[in-house]
Formats: sequence, C-alpha cells, structure tokens
Amino acid sequence: MNNYGIIGKSKQIKDLIDITQQVAQSDISVLLYGESGVGKEIFANAIHKFSSRANQRLVSVNCGAIPEGIL
Repeated sequence: MNNYGIIGKSKQIKDLIDITQQVAQSDISVLLYGESGVGKEIFANAIHKFSSRANQRLVSVNCGAIPEGIL
C-alpha cells in the first residue's frame, strides 16, 4: 500500500493511516489542525488520494494565514 508520504511503522501511525482511509471514504469536509510541522498537509494529501475525488484537484487552505474576521 502506498501511504502517500506518511512515514512510520508505529501503532499510532498505522492507526492514523486507518483513520485516514476511513475518512476518505465519506463525503464530508475535513479540518486538520495541529502544531506547525506535524504533517497536516501530508495527511490532507493522503485523504484526498484515498478518496473518490482523487482524480480532481485538491484545494488546501492554510487557515492560519487568513484573518479571523474573514473566516
């Protein structure tokens, strides 16, 4: 299985990959949050690639770069 840039073999990483695949099968919007550098964009790409929309363009938004009043 190609994990789309997700590196690791720990139980926690395997659990996150399982959750990523489950979320990708649903037709919902997903908000990933966490500290800088934890891999949010890698997981966003993985969710997209596992989804039925994988052949379409992924739009990723850095909410931290948008003023609070605009969100």
